[in-house]
Amino acid sequence: MPQPDFIFRVTDYRGKIVIFTKAKWEEKQSDHPELHKQAFLDCLKKTIIQPEEVWEDYSDKKKRCYYRKYSSSTYAKVVVWMNGNPYHVVTAYEIDGIKEKKYPNLKQFI
Repeated sequence: MPQPDFIFRVTDYRGKIVIFTKAKWEEKQSDHPELHKQAFLDCLKKTIIQPEEVWEDYSDKKKRCYYRKYSSSTYAKVVVWMNGNPYHVVTAYEIDGIKEKKYPNLKQFI
C-alpha cells in the first residue's frame, strides 16, 4: 500500500484541511531540527487544530501564522498557505515570541 506524501493532514479551527507534505518537511528540517521530534510534530498538529493565536503574515496576505505555546519560553509557529484546497504548511518552527505583534497593521484572527 503506498505511503501518503504528507507528514500529517489535519482540519484547522475553521474546518479547512491543512497538510504538511514530506517534500516541504524535507526542505525545512535542515534549518529547523525540531521538526525531527515527534513531540514537536504533534504540537504542530494541535497548533493548527486549536491555535492560541492566528495572525496575517507580514510579507504575504495569503499566508497565516498559527501559534501555540510549546514550552515555558517558546511557541510552535506554523505558517500556512491559505490558497487552494487543501491548505499547505509553508514552514514550522519553534520561536521565542509572536513577531506579528510588532506590526500594528497586521490582522489578528484569534
